Amino acid sequence: MSDVDLVQQFLGHIFAGEMAQALALVHPQARFIGARPTGDARVPLYGTHEGRAGAEHFFRTFAELLIPGDFEVIGRFGGAGYVTFFGKFCHSARKTGRPFLSDWALVAQIDNGMIRFYHFYEDTAALEAALLPIP
Repeated sequence: MSDVDLVQQFLGHIFAGEMAQALALVHPQARFIGARPTGDARVPLYGTHEGRAGAEHFFRTFAELLIPGDFEVIGRFGGAGYVTFFGKFCHSARKTGRPFLSDWALVAQIDNGMIRFYHFYEDTAALEAALLPIP
């Protein structure tokens, strides 16, 4: 399986709710970053999440905060152990009901057939506007 196919399979498992199958594709020493590497108590998706447990926490937190909507992959490419996907999505915040629309990009590093590094880039201002109370 190519590195691009591996990441596609991982995302497929995530969106199908197949966490165990997705985590089987994650390196035990993986680092998952949700938009910003530094955590923020107001936005629990931010921060660096370590290992399979960290990856699971990241995606469970996503499910607690957001209702998945349209998720479009516009393009993907890879080589030399790195993969990039990009597209756009429209989710909704569970607590506020507000939409979260964003372009996105994902950069992943593959090591021995497993995801070792995963950084998801999105519009953080749009995420905060959807999740946080209006001042």
